[in-house]
Amino acid sequence: MSQKVAIERVQVRGAIPYLGTNTTEDGQQVPLYSSNPDIVMRWLCDGWRCRYNQLRSRRQKWDKTRQALIPLGDEPDMRADKQARAECSWLAAIPAMILQSPNRIENTDWWSANKRRKTLRKQHRNPGMMPRFKSRRDDLYFVCWHNRGMNANWRQFNKHHGEIIITGQNPKPVNLAGQPCRYRIHIRVRVSQPIRDYTSIGVNWTRKTVVFINEPLPIARERTNRMVGLDRGVAHTLATSDGGFIDLPKARLARIDREIRRRQKAQARRVKLSGEPVNEYRRHASRAYRRTQAQIAGLYAKAHRIIDDWQHKTTTALVRAYDLIAIENLNLQGMTRRANIKPDPNHAGRFLPNGQAAKRGLNHSLRAAALGGIASKLEYKTQAAAHSRLILVNPAYTSRTCSKCGHCAKENRESQAVFQCQQCHTRMNADVNAAINILNRGVDHVLGLDEAERAITTQDARTVQHGESAIVARGTSTRP
Repeated sequence: MSQKVAIERVQVRGAIPYLGTNTTEDGQQVPLYSSNPDIVMRWLCDGWRCRYNQLRSRRQKWDKTRQALIPLGDEPDMRADKQARAECSWLAAIPAMILQSPNRIENTDWWSANKRRKTLRKQHRNPGMMPRFKSRRDDLYFVCWHNRGMNANWRQFNKHHGEIIITGQNPKPVNLAGQPCRYRIHIRVRVSQPIRDYTSIGVNWTRKTVVFINEPLPIARERTNRMVGLDRGVAHTLATSDGGFIDLPKARLARIDREIRRRQKAQARRVKLSGEPVNEYRRHASRAYRRTQAQIAGLYAKAHRIIDDWQHKTTTALVRAYDLIAIENLNLQGMTRRANIKPDPNHAGRFLPNGQAAKRGLNHSLRAAALGGIASKLEYKTQAAAHSRLILVNPAYTSRTCSKCGHCAKENRESQAVFQCQQCHTRMNADVNAAINILNRGVDHVLGLDEAERAITTQDARTVQHGESAIVARGTSTRP
């Protein structure tokens, strides 16, 4: 639903942007100007964050002590954009399409979180926290509306390069004599594909990237009359009802994980030799420590890119190959939750073993596999493809039920990899058996043969491009 490109360089042309006023030691107000690209981009990011937080301060939260709604901020900021420009000098010259964007984004963030929390509470899951104020420690970021060519206009140079032009204007009272009022920020970027029509851009100056917000391209496909069930897991990332396996590039990820662990051990040794707590050491950490920390962050980002690339390629291939895809509606948050503590009844303040040490490794593997990304990508890609449907089914007992005779027993699962039915003696891979059961439940739901409500038809579904939205066949559950 967006296109991300890398920033190569930034140039400021025209007028020198007015950045606000600074108070000197003797109390005088001195106007600040700069055409330095880094300073100007940081100014835009800080101004956007400031306006976002001003709008967020108007929100209210429930105070259990007072039994009443109280504002998030100590003093709610009720100023409109025009008044904020007049009273906050650092906002005076920020382009209107940048200053207006926090209004819609903050509102969308807030009400989306409300809806998410309401849905998760109904599912008896942890609703999570409400959105907070933007912090100075976050990435430097701002959004600029395109608004049908009013700002953030794109110009292509050649196949792999182009630029985004953001225009702004200094207020007349503070504009430098002999200079024009308007300034232009030229953000030169490197692209790998043509830029589609977009509604806005998101600039991350910390990571030197720009995201064009636009609709995804429809996936070209023809009806294949094929169906598949997918079982997501750790041993095999995806097992198909056809009997195949689709795995992450685990060898590459394992090498990255070993490098991360080696550098983390080096960091731990540095902290231990200093004799200080970790938080105290980080306040005045050495250059070697900070350099290694940046390398660790880079390795984590590299692993995330590998997983994301694999998921995109795999889900696109699945959508093109199958008309109907059935997957489990897993409660991944519940599956990776810490084990409940077991107090020792004979010794106060002590606890019995609860298996958390063994579960820690499973939780790490589940998070590393990023199973939730597969479902989310399949959902929007089936919406963007013709004649494609995704069904989320209840995963309960799919790993214990025989796909041949339907016998369900714990003893059917001999091991993680082997399934042998105690009734009909069918023997197969356990993940493949679960995938077949998932497909059968999906087909039953489409035919209306299960206990769920009537299946959503093509006419009922809300479409994005050509296809239907995902169907939740039955309730969410953690698989035994």
